[in-house]
Order: sequence, then structure tokens, then C-alpha cells
Amino acid sequence: MKTVFTIIFIFLLAITYSQSEDYQVLLDSAKTMFNREREVSQEELDTFNYLKIASILQQAIDLNPTNAEAHYYLGYAYSRINSRDARSMIDMNLDLLLKSSKEFEKVNELTPRYNKDLIIYDPYSKLTAEWGSMAMSYLYNNKKDSAIWAFKQGKKRGGFGDFILELNKSVLDACEKNSILVSSGDNFTMPLWYLQTVCDYRKDVYVIDVNLLNTTWYPSYLLQNKQVTFDLPIETIDTIQYKKWTDSLITINDFSWTVKPSYYDQYLLRGDQVFLSLIKQNKFQRNMYFTIGCSEDSKLSLSEYLTSLLVVDKLTPFSKTILTQKEYKKSIRKVLQLSKYVNLNSQDEIRIYDIFRYDVLDKINKLLDNDEKKKAKQLLKLLDKYANEKQVPYSSQQAIKSLDYLREKIHNKN
Repeated sequence: MKTVFTIIFIFLLAITYSQSEDYQVLLDSAKTMFNREREVSQEELDTFNYLKIASILQQAIDLNPTNAEAHYYLGYAYSRINSRDARSMIDMNLDLLLKSSKEFEKVNELTPRYNKDLIIYDPYSKLTAEWGSMAMSYLYNNKKDSAIWAFKQGKKRGGFGDFILELNKSVLDACEKNSILVSSGDNFTMPLWYLQTVCDYRKDVYVIDVNLLNTTWYPSYLLQNKQVTFDLPIETIDTIQYKKWTDSLITINDFSWTVKPSYYDQYLLRGDQVFLSLIKQNKFQRNMYFTIGCSEDSKLSLSEYLTSLLVVDKLTPFSKTILTQKEYKKSIRKVLQLSKYVNLNSQDEIRIYDIFRYDVLDKINKLLDNDEKKKAKQLLKLLDKYANEKQVPYSSQQAIKSLDYLREKIHNKN
């Protein structure tokens, strides 16, 4: 009898090992296929076989239902099937959205603090992006009630965290009445839309996602909703493609600046041309701001004319200023106090919070270099009170080393 039990045990162990091995092969295969999307052309992406990837991942999950990484990749696969990029955002399918959302929710259930490599966003931010995109699809199709439902579903299921919403309230609060806020990145654009649509918060600020200007549907949407206008007719804007570009002097009123190529040092993308048309039409009559998520390439070479207000950059072509120590302390304190809202399980939220802590560290270092030790100590005190590593861990060990270095630097100046 003992021999029989031994044989059965070995047989079951062999099956389990085989399944584990098969599962890993399936997962690695799907990941390899998925990650190829970074290497192929746009034409190839348009026919990329995400359905095959989803099928392989589902087989892996059938063998190992509790592996968070497989669910994470499957969520992204369903997301890509639903809307590969912003061009198809307005045609999103609710059934596919529910499938992708279910997978990211499962990741958060299995591993609240998902620490594997990210495709782009962590599961919390991806829920924000998925449901925010669905809400925009509804808004585009004149279904505001459905958009509000989608936003609320996104928050209920783990997206639109309190920190992200509170931070974006600060972003809107930093903008003057009836201004244009140029946004980029789902952790800014989607929550800004949420606040204005669900909470009716600062609807006087016109939020423009600079990346969506690359699509054909978004400029028309902005015109229909009377958010902005362009100096070109919509029929012309619809036909704009990327084009060869050399450094060109642009003059609006009494202000001139040089617009450089934004792509491979030789092209200006469609979205950049549409954005330039918007700026020309605005003629600096309405104040313009940029969220901190905007890349340098999307700012039409205007970076040197931006004044940092910490949570946003204000376009100040005629009178660039710098925040005083008093103004900076007031602004940074308000942001650092948001530590109580940070989801410590979200890599993205900690990374965004770190943007402001790094800004403080840089400010402290510059103050010490200028022998302004008292001011430096004031900022360090704010960090220790509201944003120390015990309250919110830093996203990198390098930040902690930098903080320790500055502490030592202050000590040595005593």
C-alpha cells in the first residue's frame, strides 16, 4: 500500500510540475509577443494579433489562476483589442472594456501592490485610463449620463484615486478663469475630465489633451463643444499629416519664437500643427497652462517661455517670472500635504508624488549652493513633516541617497 501511495504522489507531482512548466512557457510566449509591439511600425500595429495573445494568456490563467502578471497582460491585451490607440477611443466597446477592467481588478485583488515590470501604467492607473476613455467615447457621442456612469464605475473599480483627483483639483485651481489647460497623460487628462464632468469642478477651464490633437475626431469635438477655435478651417485640419519641418520663426502679435521639428529632428507631427493653429488663433488672449505631464516635444519649443507654478507651467511669453521662496513654500506645502491620499500600492501615484519631492530636493541643493541654509532647512522641514519616506516610500533608492546627502550638506554648513 505504501508503494501505491508513493507512485500516486510522484504521478501527481509530475503533473503539477508539468502544468507549472507549461504555464510559464505560455506566459513567456505571450509576453514576448506583446512586447514586440514596441518594435513594429504603425501599419503592423494596426493588424497586430492581440486576440492570439489573449488566447494564450487565458490558457496560462487556466493553469495558474492566481498569477497576477498573466491577468495584467491579459487586461492590456483586451484593452488593445478594444482601442489600440486614441484614434479608436470614440468607438470603444463596453463588453471588451468590462473584460479588461475585470483583469486589472483581479490583479489588484491578487497583488494589491503589483511590482512587476509595467507595460505603461500600473493596474490602478490603467483602470483610470480604460474607464476615462469609455467616458470620452460617451461624451463624443452625446451621452453625458453614460459618461458620468463610466467615470463613477472607474472610481468604484479602483481607478481615479483620491490623490490623483486632489492633485488635479490643484492643477485646475492654479489656472485663471477661462484659461486653456494643455494636458498630457491619462493620469492628468482623465481625472481632469472626471472633475469637470462628474463634479462640475472648474468647468471654466478648457482642458485640451495635446496628444489627442493627432487624431481626426478630437479637433472637431473641441469645435463642436466651443472649447477652442483654430486659425484654419476644420476641413483643412482634417487633412493635416506630419510634414517636413525646419526651424521656423513664428510671430503672434508682438511675440516671436522659433518652432523646431518635434519628431526625429526633421518633422512636425499632425498634432503639433493643429496645436500651432490653436495658439495662432488664441493670440495669447486667453491664458494658457501646461500640466507637468507634457513632454518637451509637445510644447512647440515654448519651454523657455513657461513660468513654473509647480503643479502647472504658465505660458508667459512677455514676462517670465520665478516663484518667490514664500510662494514656493505655500505651493509645495499644499502638494506635499496630499501624501495622506497617496495609494501606497500604486507605482504610478508614488512616481507622480516623487516629481514634487524631487523638485524640493533640487531646490534645497540650489539654496545650499547659494549659501541660503535657512531657506534650505525650511524646505527640508516641510519634506520631513508631510512627505518623509515612512509616510510615502520613494520610488527609487537614489532619491533617499540624495536626501541623505543634502542632510549631511546642511549639517556640514552649521
